[in-house]
Amino acid sequence: MNNVVDPLKTTTAVWMTESGFLKLKQNLVDKEQEYAQVREYRQTAFEMSGDGWHDNPEFNRMQQLEASLNHTIKILNDRIQQTRLIDINDAMRPCETVGVGSVVKLVRWAEHQDDCQTECWEIVGFDETCVARRQLAYNSPLAAAIVGLQIGDVAEALAIGSIIWDIEVIALYPSRQLAGLA
Repeated sequence: MNNVVDPLKTTTAVWMTESGFLKLKQNLVDKEQEYAQVREYRQTAFEMSGDGWHDNPEFNRMQQLEASLNHTIKILNDRIQQTRLIDINDAMRPCETVGVGSVVKLVRWAEHQDDCQTECWEIVGFDETCVARRQLAYNSPLAAAIVGLQIGDVAEALAIGSIIWDIEVIALYPSRQLAGLA
C-alpha cells in the first residue's frame, strides 16, 4: 500500500488507518442506537398530547433531535463509503515531503512576536487527531497547511484561532522513535 498520499488532491477519498475506521464505524453504531431511542421518545411524546410545538414542546424537541441525528448518520455513512485505508508504518513513512504518515518537526512563530515554538507531530488519518500522542489528522488546520511541504519550506499566514502563524518544516523522520515521540 502506497503511503505517500496528498489528501488535498483526492477530494472524494477519506484516508484513515484501520483503528480510525473502526472508531468511525462504532460512532455510527452509537448514533444509530441514539436515533432509535429518540424515535421511541418522540412517539411517546406524540401519544401523550398534541403534536404541535405549543401543545407539546417535548415532541418538538424530539423531532429536531431526530432530524439532527438523521443528518449525522448520513454524514457518517457517506464518510464510511469514502474511506480508503492507509497503513502507517516506519518502513514506508514519507520522508521527502510531508504527507499522511510523516513524522515532522516544525517551528512556528506568531506574527508580530519574537518567540517561536518547536514541535513534532505525526500526520495521521482523517479526524484521527490525538494530542496526547502528538498525532494530527491531515484535515486539521495545522497539518493541512504543511502537507506537501519539504524540509525548509514555510507555510505563511496560517490562522489558528485568533493567531496568525508562520510554520517552517525543519525535519522529517522515518519513525516516531527517532523523533522522540515513542
